Amino acid sequence: MSEHSRRPSTRTAAEGPAAWTFFRQWLKNPRAMASLAPSSRQLARRMVAQLPPGARRVIELGAGTGVFTRALLDRGIAPDDLLVVELNTELAEWLSERFDGVRIVNGDARDLVELTRQSGFEIGEGVDAVVSGLGFLAMPRPIQQAILRAIFDVLGPDRPLIQFTYGPSSPLPRDLLAEMDLSVRRASMTWLNMPPATVYVYTRNRSIPVRAVRAKG
Repeated sequence: MSEHSRRPSTRTAAEGPAAWTFFRQWLKNPRAMASLAPSSRQLARRMVAQLPPGARRVIELGAGTGVFTRALLDRGIAPDDLLVVELNTELAEWLSERFDGVRIVNGDARDLVELTRQSGFEIGEGVDAVVSGLGFLAMPRPIQQAILRAIFDVLGPDRPLIQFTYGPSSPLPRDLLAEMDLSVRRASMTWLNMPPATVYVYTRNRSIPVRAVRAKG
């Protein structure tokens, strides 16, 4: 990574290619992309502000061109303690070129437990947070449910899923949250993002072991 004094110019230089890369992927498959432009740095700051105190091991889902990835690294998450999962192959390759030392995985969030194992990302009793840029609003309920189960299988007790949405309310339906015994709180609104975005934080109401990890040792 570049030195702190060089970061502003590095980011500025990358914004044009990043935006074009993201927009090109949106043109190919609009339904698979949460937006037609990358998230703003203000939204990224609002997202990482929801990390629990002392958070060290973090998983990011749907990283796009890495706006949240950069914010997590700037927050102090070590590259080796960050696992980034991106479904889009071209975006995953972009991220791999941009972020040395970070585990970038081209895969489906529904397979999160297996992806952590395959990439050598040890989660022990659970990671400290999952930061998500996934477009839950565009997903059928069974896919939402499968992704949530995978996320809370890798999260430690009382650890959060941090998610943003462009919609007026939580992107995950209340009945699904009740079914999975999850709580949600609205954390912040980012008007300067285009379009404006809201950050939500989800936690499990009861503390249970990490099922899938313990079952396979």
